[in-house]
Amino acid sequence: MPVSDPSPEPVRARPHGRSRPALWALVLALSALVPLVGPAAGAQTASSDAQVLLTARYPAVVVQPGSTIKLDLEAHAPTTQPVQLAVDGVPDGWRTVLRGGGFVITGVTAGPDTTGRAQLEITVPVDARPGTYEIGVTETAVQGSYRLPLQITVQEQVDSGITVSADFPSLTGGPEDTFTYTLTVTNNTPESQTFTFTPSGPQGWDVTASPTAEQRANTVTIDAGDDERIRVRATPAASTPAGTYDIVVDVVSDAGARGSITLQAEIQGTPSLQLATADGRLNAKGKAGDVTDLTFIVANTGTAPMTDVNFVATPPRDWTVTFEPQKLDVVNPGDTAQVVAHIEPATDALAGDYAITVRASAGTESETADIRFTVETGTGVALAAAAVVVVALAVLFGAYRRFGRR
Repeated sequence: MPVSDPSPEPVRARPHGRSRPALWALVLALSALVPLVGPAAGAQTASSDAQVLLTARYPAVVVQPGSTIKLDLEAHAPTTQPVQLAVDGVPDGWRTVLRGGGFVITGVTAGPDTTGRAQLEITVPVDARPGTYEIGVTETAVQGSYRLPLQITVQEQVDSGITVSADFPSLTGGPEDTFTYTLTVTNNTPESQTFTFTPSGPQGWDVTASPTAEQRANTVTIDAGDDERIRVRATPAASTPAGTYDIVVDVVSDAGARGSITLQAEIQGTPSLQLATADGRLNAKGKAGDVTDLTFIVANTGTAPMTDVNFVATPPRDWTVTFEPQKLDVVNPGDTAQVVAHIEPATDALAGDYAITVRASAGTESETADIRFTVETGTGVALAAAAVVVVALAVLFGAYRRFGRR
């Protein structure tokens, strides 16, 4: 009995000693699971907060003064709902517009599986100073709001990735010619873009630009790294003076990329000679043997100076026609000059109408005026004629008396 009584205590003590390490192992195992559960719940909460989010593919861009850029925005929300969009921080003189679906908008619909898309159009004034400007766009949803900062850096010169070149940027022609240029527009950007062409020329000129494949179109889509041929036609205004004129073609993409080229049209002017009498009448009159003056007006209605203007006349035989001055050295475009023709009929010219042709010529230019000149009967001639008539009548009367008696 004494031997058997103490034996149960060691037996009970050993199982109790083994259970304590097992308990600690269980506690450690459970505590190891806590970091796994904790971060998972935290990640879900962070993801839920991040869903109120507004993003831009290009949140920082560089532009030139006078540019218009278009930035694509994407709005996200934890539940499908309308979200509001608002722009802030716009510098003075700048203009911003939110667009979507062809409308000016103030919000979009966004959700977990629906991306709200909008486009922010920013117009930079031509007098914008170089520097970096920040414009913000805020998305407001039921769960909260998110502000997207956009950085716009203005530089005097920016490589937009668009190049415009011409086969022959300078052409020569006359004021009645149409100048035709062929341009090559290259899209060096990583995306396909649609381009619009805006040509401009001197006042009164008709200038058009269109793709060579479609003359009535004023836009063309060019793939990334590709190019397109553009035809530009410029027709001068009527009576455009000789000189060199600039024609500017601006090329702008729907994303705001811009290119430009200046073409030149050199007009070689031509003179145009006009000849008329000072009073507009093509008739004159005078007496035989007397000098009659007839004033002519020489006009240059062309676009280049008219030099060495000479005058000749084709009068009747024994008539004399001289000019004062004999020659005009120069008549500038739009100017006029006077020339006096001294017409002297022959002394024995009978009364009546005579034709005289006056011709003015300057190089290849020539103009004529046909004049009807009336010779009037002078007093001496009239008396002589009357005397002849009287003598003739006397002779007839004497003959009648002499032979009539027989």
